[in-house]
Amino acid sequence: MLGTRLRITNYQRRHRSALLNLAWHSRWIHKHLDWRHTSEWLDKELGCVFLAWSGDQLEGYIGLSLPIAGWSWIQALGIRDGRMPGLVVRELYEAAEARCPELGITNIAVLMITNWLPAYLRERGFSIEDDVITMSQIGRQLPPAPNVAARIRGAQLQDVAEMLRIDRLAFEAPWQLAEHDMRQAFRSAASATVATLDDALIAYQLSTCQEEIGHIARLAVHPAHRRKGIASALMHQLMLEFKRRNLKELSVNTQLGNRPSQRLYERYGFFRNGYDIELWRKRLG
Repeated sequence: MLGTRLRITNYQRRHRSALLNLAWHSRWIHKHLDWRHTSEWLDKELGCVFLAWSGDQLEGYIGLSLPIAGWSWIQALGIRDGRMPGLVVRELYEAAEARCPELGITNIAVLMITNWLPAYLRERGFSIEDDVITMSQIGRQLPPAPNVAARIRGAQLQDVAEMLRIDRLAFEAPWQLAEHDMRQAFRSAASATVATLDDALIAYQLSTCQEEIGHIARLAVHPAHRRKGIASALMHQLMLEFKRRNLKELSVNTQLGNRPSQRLYERYGFFRNGYDIELWRKRLG
């Protein structure tokens, strides 16, 4: 049994193999839902990562993302099988939280996608902030196309910077994308379109596709152009495109408290499929 004396160190590149080996083999793992594997996150956009050791044995790790508007995600968390998760989580989290003031982190968030983690984070002062709901659409007929002044076209690499600017205006923390996530999302998208008005980019959508299922990963409209049918125009063209690809089902995630977003998807035949994820948060200071 693991004792109470753990050695906490900063992550270094030479620890990469040990961390990824633990992440691969342990059942006590949390991985944030985003566009990157843990290995890519470690290599390209390192936030704040701590390791817990018992002698020369790696017992666990925790990684916080770089903050956006003061918010940071628990990006990665893992405990070695056969150990006491509560003890390791406590010591790793306390080390990570102690670094937050110098990193400008005022809130830590986590999407609770594992059933073993809530009890341990509740002990650390986390509580439920919101729910992320999943909606599905299966073979429903499209409503009439909206009549809008905006032009819908395919997104291009040079649009990414403006897409990121709109994203920051359209979403509040912690839902805003980091620049590297936006670029990765663009590269991974099966469909990427933008809406322009007088040559100014005012909205965008990014969607993925796997086998016969499509997923609307991101849809954002500049706040000054909301309630003008722009989101509906993006949705309409996307669904026509996916229909041509003979996709059988579409899905999308949104926040439980975001009723305008839900109403948009409901107009296109989406319904809640029962797969919800809790957003937990801890305010610091």
